[in-house]
Amino acid sequence: MTKQEQVKAIFIEEAGEIIEKLDIDIIRFEENSADFNLLNEIFRGVHTLKGNANAFGFIRLGEFVHHFEDVLDHYRNTQESIEEHNLELFVGSVDVIKEVMTCELDAIDQLPASYNECLERIKNLLALKKGKEIASVQTQSAATLNDLASEFGFEVGEQPEESIEKSVQIHQEMRTDGLNLYKIDLMLDTDCYKRGFEHLLFIKILGEKAQSIESFFDIRDVKTIDQFKSDENAFTKVTIVVLTPLSNDDVHEIFEFLLDDEYKITLIEKSVEPTSSNVVVNVPLHVEPKSKNAIVNVPDLDVKSASSTSMTSKSTIRIDTFKLDELFDSVGELVIAQNFIAQNEKIRAIEDESISRTIETLSKITKRIQDRVMSLRMVAIKDTFEKMKRVVRDTSKKTGKEVHLIVQGEDTEIDKTMIDSLSDPLIHIIRNAIDHGLEADADERARAGKSSDGSVTLKAFHKSGSIVISVSDDGRGINKEKVLQKAIERGVINGDENLTDSQIFGLIMQPGFSTAETISDLSGRGVGLDVVKTSIEKLRGKIEIDSKEGEGTTLSMILPLTLAIIDGMLVSVADDIYIIPTLSVVESFRPDEEIVHIVKGKGEFVSLRGQYIPIIRLSDVFDLQTKRIEPWEGILVCVETEAGRIAVMVDELVGRQQVVIKTLGKSLAKLKEISGGAILGNGDIALILNVDELRPLIENVHA
Repeated sequence: MTKQEQVKAIFIEEAGEIIEKLDIDIIRFEENSADFNLLNEIFRGVHTLKGNANAFGFIRLGEFVHHFEDVLDHYRNTQESIEEHNLELFVGSVDVIKEVMTCELDAIDQLPASYNECLERIKNLLALKKGKEIASVQTQSAATLNDLASEFGFEVGEQPEESIEKSVQIHQEMRTDGLNLYKIDLMLDTDCYKRGFEHLLFIKILGEKAQSIESFFDIRDVKTIDQFKSDENAFTKVTIVVLTPLSNDDVHEIFEFLLDDEYKITLIEKSVEPTSSNVVVNVPLHVEPKSKNAIVNVPDLDVKSASSTSMTSKSTIRIDTFKLDELFDSVGELVIAQNFIAQNEKIRAIEDESISRTIETLSKITKRIQDRVMSLRMVAIKDTFEKMKRVVRDTSKKTGKEVHLIVQGEDTEIDKTMIDSLSDPLIHIIRNAIDHGLEADADERARAGKSSDGSVTLKAFHKSGSIVISVSDDGRGINKEKVLQKAIERGVINGDENLTDSQIFGLIMQPGFSTAETISDLSGRGVGLDVVKTSIEKLRGKIEIDSKEGEGTTLSMILPLTLAIIDGMLVSVADDIYIIPTLSVVESFRPDEEIVHIVKGKGEFVSLRGQYIPIIRLSDVFDLQTKRIEPWEGILVCVETEAGRIAVMVDELVGRQQVVIKTLGKSLAKLKEISGGAILGNGDIALILNVDELRPLIENVHA
């Protein structure tokens, strides 16, 4: 990869982050359009996107965000109230930006259908606000050259003073401790090339140490094409605005070979207003990184909010997630090796206090490293929750229902890998809650004694070593009888089955299952919740549904803290160790003889608080050679499966432990009852049970 490609890759990544933040901020601004600090934040993001898009040849994106920036700049300067229909235009503009960015990255010639319409509305709004009439666009002949001002994304009528003042103002807002802001005026003669100087050379040198840099070229005195000479400098006036940690002396040193009248360096103080300069064109800079691991700021690439200057400065570094995964795996191996040392019988037989202290210290350090490395993968779920505001807004408008979103626990941290996989399930659940869960209109809610506005609560919290993400609505709830009837009609269940409420509610996640009377573009086709179920199961999680008719429904996704480590209960069967994920464990007990029953043709059952739970012996599942004992002589571990509870019979409980999950070979991967393996402290391998696949074994045997 060339240096230019590296810089472009950095821009694409940064642009994605900017657009993602715009999507969140524009919804927050729609909720509170009087927050002009937030409008400034949106403006800075759009301004950064404009400069970088033009720099890397994304002309269509650059043109759109340029006009959008002008409208935002008008409102942030005048601070006039924004009309509701114009707020809708702003939200739609961010949608267009996302779509155009996709077109640019995929080199798609066809622009989004809403591009021209939205751009025209923006231009009309700006012309209306500035009191100008919209001039008709004249078609240019093939022989006519494009105006450089429009080519670089500037309005022809834009005043030079406005351009430079806008740039200095933005850079003042970006300024943090340790950074200096300079305005540098270059006045190079036409013979500067022959003397070995050129503007871009100085810009590049400054850019290597710059936080952000913009250059402005005065083209008003540029000669016509028939008078142009390639060996003469046509740009006699160039202004550079640069934000850099360089001192005044360091900047002067860069220009030490120029004559005193060929350059002027002005240090911009925070309290000093920027001076005007005869500049009309903003030329974005291509900056090349000094090394492949460096993060280089091309013009305005790293934009910080004005409020961030009051916060403690933090240093960050980008790391490839592949390297992070390798580190995580290595730490897992370290934990296994440490456990092996601590539990090695030969080492434990050495009764030496210093060795014991060393092993204990090693154990503490290893645990600390493991916790720190795990924390590297943990990120707050706040950004994902913020995205859901847009989903609620759009769904509310499509359904015509007034919906209020309540967010709780947004600072809860979860594995980055899982966060990336949660957006789609959450979108399905929230749309389903609004479309299906909430009443059809305000009148129906009033008849039920509820407020006219429906509410959806999005909540994240820790529970028993797991992460729970729940979506609750205060709607009509789930009609159990209707769900049961539909399930019987589709042959999902038999009519004589005695199902719990939880099992009945779980039926709505069957593929193609829907009780919707009408089909909309949001739901009702029987897809959505089965996709959610599949997605969550891939993350080794499970879904619980609780609903009260007339009051509302809560759908909870219960997920492990991380995908790489599992909290498991170690059990022993025929001298072999197996691991049952604690997420599935309800309780463990040694049953009394009188509560164990044998039903002919159905197998063994245990009566637990009025519920008959089938017993499954792991020794039978894996065909282990061991003495057959009665259930009351062993231990029963009650686990929750998708199809209901079962009691897994084991010889004894070994303990509870966090283990690093390892994938199995091709031969063992075919066993559905096993989801993976783990290396124990003594070097033995323990198999991790997939409890959801144990219940069908019982049903097949006794069918």
